[in-house]
Amino acid sequence: MSATRIPAGSRFALLTQHGKAAAFEPAVQRLGGQLVLATGFDTDSLGSFTGERERTLSAADAAQTKARLATELSGVRFGLGSEGSYGPDPQVGLLPWGVEIVCCWDAERGQAVHALAQGPQPVYRQQQFTELHDALDWARALGFPQQGLIVGQPGLAVFDKTVSDEATLRTRLIEALAHGPVGLAADMRAHRSPARMAMISQAADALATRLQSACPGCGLPGYGPVRLQAGAICSGCGQPTATARAEVWACAGCGHSHERPLRASVDPSRCEFCNP
Repeated sequence: MSATRIPAGSRFALLTQHGKAAAFEPAVQRLGGQLVLATGFDTDSLGSFTGERERTLSAADAAQTKARLATELSGVRFGLGSEGSYGPDPQVGLLPWGVEIVCCWDAERGQAVHALAQGPQPVYRQQQFTELHDALDWARALGFPQQGLIVGQPGLAVFDKTVSDEATLRTRLIEALAHGPVGLAADMRAHRSPARMAMISQAADALATRLQSACPGCGLPGYGPVRLQAGAICSGCGQPTATARAEVWACAGCGHSHERPLRASVDPSRCEFCNP
């Protein structure tokens, strides 16, 4: 099957209100396209990192919704969207972990292609304070003001997600501490978190790579990894483990898929039976 490539010069509409264009621009250039901004929709209505609105969609569905809306609002064929998810790492649950999912929606074919980047995200932190100097020291260690901060929580006497300098931070902390302990949290909105913006850029680069990969079955762009297949064999006891033995590649259009082997066996230290 001959490959069907994304036409050179295609426009890609990005729906964002948090400055993500800088993260997507290099990937769009790799595809020989032009990035345009879609406007007219409040993306925070799908859920916000600052706590005012809970996200009801999965990260993948939220990214796809944004990408689809981008095409509808802009009138161009290709739409881009992204969504992040942050919490403890999936292995031992001790490290702050980030997952960024990006999506390209082809309005002509009604097809979505996803890609992701993930890894440790040390800036994803929050803490309660009763002393001003402790709060200020913590903020500096986190990287404030380059890394944004949220003071307080929605519904409390003080809630501020706009603080951008230490003088204002000090003022807001004093106001909040007058009512009791105050919480500080990293602002993970993309325009307020350089570390998150970098991870979005990695995800966008992975998306460009996938869009340049044609399905061997139907020739459409977007063939790439969709999940890991567990089952690598323990070299000690011979039992299958939770460690991935293969990467599953698939097409979002025709469903063609195949496995790419990663490893046949693992050390007993990674076995749930030998090292429970």
